[in-house]
Amino acid sequence: MLKYIIRRVLVFIPMLLAITAITYVLMVLLPGDPVTALIDPFSLQEGISQEYIDAQREKYGLNKPVPVRYVIWLGQLVRGNFGYSFMTGLPVIEMILGRLVPTLQLTFTALILGTIGGIILGVIAALRQYSYYDYILSFISLIGIAIPTFFLALIALFLVVLKVPLFPSHGWTTELGVYNLWDNLYHLMLPAFILSIELLATSTRFARTAMLEVMSSDYVTTARAKGLSEFWVIGRHAFRNALLPLITISTMRLPILFGGALVIESMFAWPGMGLFAVRAMVNADYPVLMGVAFVTALIVLLSNLLADILYAVADPRIRTGN
Repeated sequence: MLKYIIRRVLVFIPMLLAITAITYVLMVLLPGDPVTALIDPFSLQEGISQEYIDAQREKYGLNKPVPVRYVIWLGQLVRGNFGYSFMTGLPVIEMILGRLVPTLQLTFTALILGTIGGIILGVIAALRQYSYYDYILSFISLIGIAIPTFFLALIALFLVVLKVPLFPSHGWTTELGVYNLWDNLYHLMLPAFILSIELLATSTRFARTAMLEVMSSDYVTTARAKGLSEFWVIGRHAFRNALLPLITISTMRLPILFGGALVIESMFAWPGMGLFAVRAMVNADYPVLMGVAFVTALIVLLSNLLADILYAVADPRIRTGN
């Protein structure tokens, strides 16, 4: 198992480098100029000398070619230095760590809700194939996949926040700077549920399909012929083998959840990395954008590594190469 994990980690290193390089190039191509964003608009109207703008570019290293700037950034990253924000002057790593916890809380809560809920509903639908429950659940799952997350968030904000104020409209606590667990969970419920709906619908359909395929296999028929109880046949034989595609679906949906979290955080004013990245993009704050991109890519690759490990645990043939 250890050799298998080491091989997967060695594959992820060049992938991480490629992701950061592509992100850096795309970031430079974005419209906007960090030097102009730093200058007061009234000063721009009065006129700023080109010498001053050139001096600012040199101060922040923006006068160097893009490949040179990327190599410098990568060298600093290896030493644990994410750089400093153009807008605030604060260390990027401190700014990211302050917003990473809310994003991870929102994303992984949605991941747990969508995965566990989808597996339960999908297994029940498979065990009651062609029943009214199966048809209704399949129809609802199609709706959950088809409707965009931001539209569901708008509906939820209108119905259960504006019309019937059951949930708060913004933030992750009621009082700024004062953390309370139950208050935090109360603020978390609605955005996490909205974010989990697409994964919940997808997991339900995949769990149903995987269970139906496994339950019609020969080894399940053989287990039943041996006189094993239906609970043991489904739990020990069918469900474990049906988990393999569900592991892939759940972990591979994590990048999509992070993308959806950006939208949800903006709509619910959730103080996470998504809202943080939007503001940095508007201000062309390159160090912050690269820091967010690196941390997000690292989390996604670690989730893929977790998927590979879970796959290997569920199916020993994968780690042995058979």
